[in-house]
Parts: sequence; C-alpha cells; structure tokens
Amino acid sequence: MNRMNYRIALQSKKMLEDALIRLMATNEYSKITITQICQEADLSRRTFYRLYKTKDDILNEHMALLATSFIEKIKEIKPKHYPEVAAVYFSFWQEHIDLLKLLKKNMLLDTLYNMAEKVAPSILQIVKPTIKSNEKILKFALSYSIGGLNGMLIRWVEDNMNLSPEELKVILKQTINMAAI
Repeated sequence: MNRMNYRIALQSKKMLEDALIRLMATNEYSKITITQICQEADLSRRTFYRLYKTKDDILNEHMALLATSFIEKIKEIKPKHYPEVAAVYFSFWQEHIDLLKLLKKNMLLDTLYNMAEKVAPSILQIVKPTIKSNEKILKFALSYSIGGLNGMLIRWVEDNMNLSPEELKVILKQTINMAAI
C-alpha cells in the first residue's frame, strides 16, 4: 500500500471508529448496523469491508490503540509495584470516562478485561523485569491481578467514578493486605 492510500485508510478507520462511538451514545451496540456506521461516517460499505469484517473489529482496534497508549503511559511513569500500576490504570481510564460510560451503557465492560489480558505480560516486563516464575504460575497470577483490577474498575464505573485514582490505590492496598491474612 502506498503512502497516500495508507493515510486515506487510517483516516477512514478513524471516521468509522468515531461514527461507531457516536452511535453507541444513542443506540444499543447490539442493534447498530454496518449501514448505520457507514452513513454516520459518510463512507461506503465497500470502504468499511475493505478495512473491517464486523463492527466488533472497530471496537477491538480502538481498544488495542488504547492498550498501546496505556503501555506508553506505564513506560513514562515507571511504577514499581502493583498498587502504583493500578493508580496509573485508574488515572488512564479517568481520561476516558466517556468511553467507559458507553461501554457500561452497552454492556461491553468485558472488553476491558480482554484489553488488560493482552497488555498484562508487557506491563509485568516493564514493572518487574526480573521476575522469574514458571509460565503457568505467571498466567494465573496475571489473570488474578487483571480480574481484581478490572473488578475494581467496573465497581468504580458503576459507582459513578466518585473516588480518585489515589483513593482507589489505597483501597487496593487495603484489599491486598486483607487477602494476605
């Protein structure tokens, strides 16, 4: 693909992504059609199908871009411990509150777990590069961590995000202490 076509494809993807998110604000995700997305983006169905197979592909790509952005934030901040990673995680999502509300409204909060599951190994390598354990234990440990963190994120969203990321970090530390008893 030449440079011009690549730029046009990226622009079209952005237009489709923005259209889907706008539609999610007023329609149930499950009822949004490809035709609606194309009309909202002012693009043809042919363009859509050249770039994606389903509307889920748009959402998954958007979440993948957010995952990359989160990894960059972790690299920038360089947290040393799980509660610090959690504070960065909650701060990150605080910047994307509108998307969280749309995911909640459309019963798509599980996409957060899928995103976290993909980035967790990279985050662990950044935060704790010297950790050595067998692969099976690491997979379960990361699943446990992701589940708890996303459970807290979902609780936070359901409670209208009234707590700050720092308050959530303190709650997480207390929770870890309770679990260690």
